[in-house]
Amino acid sequence: MPDTLTLDAARPEDLDQAASLLRDGHLVAMPTETVYGLAADASNEQAVRKVFEAKQRPIGHPLIVHVPAPERIRLWVEHLPDNAIRLMEAFWPGPLTLLLPKRRGVSDFITGGNPGVAVRMPAHPATLATMERLGRDLVAPSANPYGRISPTSADHVLAGLAGKIAAVLDGGDCSVGIESTIIDLTGDTPVIARPGQISQSDIEQCLGITLAPGKSASQAVPGSVKRHYQPVTPTVGVATERFADSLQEFAALGGRTGAIWWQTAPGDGASEAIRLGADPKDYARMLYTAMHAMDRANVDRIVIELPPAQSQWLAVLDRLARACTEEND
Repeated sequence: MPDTLTLDAARPEDLDQAASLLRDGHLVAMPTETVYGLAADASNEQAVRKVFEAKQRPIGHPLIVHVPAPERIRLWVEHLPDNAIRLMEAFWPGPLTLLLPKRRGVSDFITGGNPGVAVRMPAHPATLATMERLGRDLVAPSANPYGRISPTSADHVLAGLAGKIAAVLDGGDCSVGIESTIIDLTGDTPVIARPGQISQSDIEQCLGITLAPGKSASQAVPGSVKRHYQPVTPTVGVATERFADSLQEFAALGGRTGAIWWQTAPGDGASEAIRLGADPKDYARMLYTAMHAMDRANVDRIVIELPPAQSQWLAVLDRLARACTEEND
């Protein structure tokens, strides 16, 4: 494959080119408010297969269909319940994915052979404009090699997939920084299948119900494997009260330590250090960017100061639990 093109999301002619490449069955990494997605025409099964090849993603892992307008969800789902309509009205476009019973004919390559299909409407204007030009919907898992850190910039995409995809549409840094909330609406009671920026309390307030705690999703969803979002560099998560001592212990082992912290300054315990915000949304927005930076910083290990085990941190803690090689708490 020739070199991957970098297109400018601010140029209408580049949006036209992105749509043309997608129409011809090529892969284009697209910006969204969550992370960059590796987009393919969802109606073209051969193009969808290319997503798995480029990412080295195991066949059978479901994908999320991205639509440019709420009404297009009806092309993919068998039935649209009242709860889904309320959630779409409240949160679309935005970082919320709905899992619903699929319509007959929806490809098993999209659903992983499951009876439900996941659909969302992203909030990035360039991706919406590209889909409108294309006149079709997209599948768009994170644009990175399978299991590695999701990309929040075009540079992150190129670091992992250059030469494996036709183009990346550069729309700047992602504003949310972690993947969408997935809510399973295939059963009698809505279930959060993957936490994200839109929280359980947001959903409960919208629907006027209390979600059942601890209930699991009816099927596998994207990002639900035990090890995911991982840097190449060995990564450890450490609770705040152990963070400073752990850095000294690692320093005694030799080598270079990269520290990602939010409350406890690492001092001379780290060779490289990046501070994240103390607000959960700020922390989430910068988390993958910090992890990518540490992966490029020639450190021997990454030590991340874990945020508190509180409900507002649930989405970040989920990503860290999958990203860390181990937790030292």
